[in-house]
Amino acid sequence: MCGFGGVINHPRPLSVEELGPIASQVRFRGPDSCGIKIFDEQLQLTDRGNSAFFFNRLAILDLADRSNQPFEDEDFLLAFNGEIYNYKALKNELERSGVTFRTTSDTEVLFHALRIWDKSALPKLNGMFAFFWLNKREKKFLICRDRLGIKPFYYHQHGNAFYFSSEINSIVRLSGRKPEISAEAAEMYLWMQSVPTPFSIIRNIHKLPPGSYIEASTEPGSAAHQPRFYWDAYTFASEAIQDPSEDLEQILRGSIQRQMQADVPLGLFLSSGIDSSLMAAIVVKYFTKEEDVNFFTVSFGEKTLTDESGDALDFIKGFHNPHLKNHLLSVDANYLNDHLEDLYDYYDEPFADYASLLNWIISRKAREFVTVALSGDGADELFWGYSRYDKWKKIRKLQARTRLPQGMGKMAGYLPSNRYSDAIQLIAEPDPVQTHFDLFLLPGFKNYFKKDLTSHGLWALNNTDAIVGREDLPAVLDIKTYLADTMLYKVDRSSMATSLEVRVPYLDNEVVEFALKLPFSQKSNSLFHNKAILKELLVRLAPHYNTELPKRGFSFPIKNWMRTYWKNQVLASVTPVVLEELGLRPKPLMKLVHDCYEKGMDYELEVWYLFNLALWKNKFDKMTAQLQG
Repeated sequence: MCGFGGVINHPRPLSVEELGPIASQVRFRGPDSCGIKIFDEQLQLTDRGNSAFFFNRLAILDLADRSNQPFEDEDFLLAFNGEIYNYKALKNELERSGVTFRTTSDTEVLFHALRIWDKSALPKLNGMFAFFWLNKREKKFLICRDRLGIKPFYYHQHGNAFYFSSEINSIVRLSGRKPEISAEAAEMYLWMQSVPTPFSIIRNIHKLPPGSYIEASTEPGSAAHQPRFYWDAYTFASEAIQDPSEDLEQILRGSIQRQMQADVPLGLFLSSGIDSSLMAAIVVKYFTKEEDVNFFTVSFGEKTLTDESGDALDFIKGFHNPHLKNHLLSVDANYLNDHLEDLYDYYDEPFADYASLLNWIISRKAREFVTVALSGDGADELFWGYSRYDKWKKIRKLQARTRLPQGMGKMAGYLPSNRYSDAIQLIAEPDPVQTHFDLFLLPGFKNYFKKDLTSHGLWALNNTDAIVGREDLPAVLDIKTYLADTMLYKVDRSSMATSLEVRVPYLDNEVVEFALKLPFSQKSNSLFHNKAILKELLVRLAPHYNTELPKRGFSFPIKNWMRTYWKNQVLASVTPVVLEELGLRPKPLMKLVHDCYEKGMDYELEVWYLFNLALWKNKFDKMTAQLQG
């Protein structure tokens, strides 16, 4: 896992001396080497030129310098962040066609796959990736992102210049212009707790949608094409409901085996939940013969219902395997408080999932022992794991048997938000997709919005007709929304902040396709209401696992800490001026802060969203001040 950035047709020539400091700002994404290339108008190497690229490498496969990036020959250049898990199979196929390899890396496999197969290589790739591919001979380029958006990719076109990077901030620094905050994106963040694709918090900087690519000419004046899709979750899901013949245990075994390929130490994140526990059980059964395996679990300094460390320890001990090494990281409020603002050195957009702090801290701890860690992210979306899915299903049943007077739902929208008016609005909503998005909106923000989130042109709203009849509709929608823009963004930023590569075996191509084929009865049934097939497999592999454990999530007691440890900092940073500079209407939002702290109303989460907007804005202002200086 790494980080890169670059520009085609910058308005003025750039030099290594200029690009070096920009690359160094994101060295945490790849501390092992930094490659910089400058090209002239003919895409020939030069000391100063209008097309330039940098790459920070975190070495995972083939640690030698021969696999450093950008990886190139006379005709092509590749900047590739991520891992291609089926690279050995692709390498064998390429060797049969006459390709000779000089490294043992997946980078070179991707290089030759694109050289030989061009865009036809994209559906063949099983992995997490974002890459820039330059065809110097034909003067064109290709940018691409993996199927589910595990790795980030941002781009921006201004005049003849085309900018791209793993980080928004790198594009801002490369352009050298003062960026403009997108008020529309700030509002969408308040709805979804992150900024949804294709938007970013900076106006006209876009996220490349997962499963898509853009191909364009490098010639000045050539317009960049719109993203095209080589894989789409909705399209696959619309044709896929069946009883798959594959065995889940062997599919997960294959995924984990592919994702355990590394030339550096590797471990696993472990909570007491189903997802990571099942991964651990498969690792114990198939991959712990003589070598130790490291597990990493968070514990809290104060007693809290969200602390899973005791159950996770008991689970590991239940295998009676001396090769299993569990590392506990104790976290307390003071530690988090001391590092809260530091988070936005690595998160380049406002972000309200408070588990980001814990992900970052456990990544720091894990990095002391390993360079790669496996995580259970993605299983909730694929196997019906979130409680809001059940709430959505109950609402749909109520909608089917409840007839409200015409206009009652609209009238309820003008009432103060409470459980009665909110319930009326939800029941009155005929669109199951809109109901899904409504369940994301926190009660305190309900009266703030003048239009629905679905009116903004989210990429996730394209082709929803293909899946509207699925029983697991909200979970499939999450694949393009919550998973891509919140969960995977959090995993990438928290781990890359510590130069740790995190891999997600549940999001392997074969696992995803298996889950989308699965009948709903195998995800939710009378025995197990959520993740039925995962729980059945876990009970078989690890009978000592307690399936009755409640789903607690990866979190800390945020409501208590917001009212105590962080109160003064919130009141000092969330101000009408800051909110107005973000393009938001301060009055109703400041009322939430007042009602939370002065009236004791239950708006801690809403205030947490606003607090993170202010924290991000503070770091953004410092960065733009440096640019202007």
